[in-house]
Amino acid sequence: MKKIFKYLKAARSAEVTMMLGFPATGILFAFSAPEQLFGINSFLFVIAIFFLSSAIYSFNALSGIREDEKNERLKKDLGSEKKIFFISTLLLFIFLFIVFFFLIDLKLVFLSTLSFFIWFLYSFPGKGLKYKPVLGTMVHFAGQIIHFHMGYIIIENFSLESLLISIYFAILFASGHINHELIDYESDKQMKINTGAVYFGKKIWEKLSFFMFLAATIYMVILIFSGVADPLHCIPFALAGITHLLYRQIFLKNELTTERFIKERSFYRGVYFISGISFLVLKLVF
Repeated sequence: MKKIFKYLKAARSAEVTMMLGFPATGILFAFSAPEQLFGINSFLFVIAIFFLSSAIYSFNALSGIREDEKNERLKKDLGSEKKIFFISTLLLFIFLFIVFFFLIDLKLVFLSTLSFFIWFLYSFPGKGLKYKPVLGTMVHFAGQIIHFHMGYIIIENFSLESLLISIYFAILFASGHINHELIDYESDKQMKINTGAVYFGKKIWEKLSFFMFLAATIYMVILIFSGVADPLHCIPFALAGITHLLYRQIFLKNELTTERFIKERSFYRGVYFISGISFLVLKLVF
């Protein structure tokens, strides 16, 4: 049992599960009748996205084995078994996500393959976009637009409205990545990984993190007032942004420690999870 938990931890199963929320958001914005949420395509989609996210994490972990040895959070995972474990899971998960997306729609096979290719470029050992300032954040932004629409097109066709809404979640996703770079600042600097946080420094990158989360909140307010986003359904997202920013300014201002960035991540993950649940309840009831 202990070994099973060790493998689950190494495969980042908890993080992969949390990642399901971003593409699943596309389904939540697209549905108009509750039964659409429980159709066979939605069920297959959740499974397929889990395997796609797992494949991305497996390749990322495989590419970063040497770097993980300098990262206190990751260096103890699996030890000498790491390489063979991640090669095996990578091949398995690629096969599974292609099969499950094929069962839904051929367009999803294309989009999922495009998504994996983007993350392949991001994580490629030594030369990936994660090693380039800003480019890693741009990958997260573009990737989320793709992920949102993978869920959205199961129920509705792509539209200008869906694109505008997906940009909100893309900004949030990119903001979270900036915070992640701040969490890994020390280990990345030691390994000479030139992320935005390392290149520009903690102070500048922390300010960028604040303004990105602020921009996401302002953008959602604009979507609400312009009628692109339903005011009743989407107000939880605006409130979540305001709550997060107030918490940050009151309790975390001027701190630049790894613990502080982890604390913020835990808080905003909780707040935005609650906002997503609130959005779903409001859409089901009203």
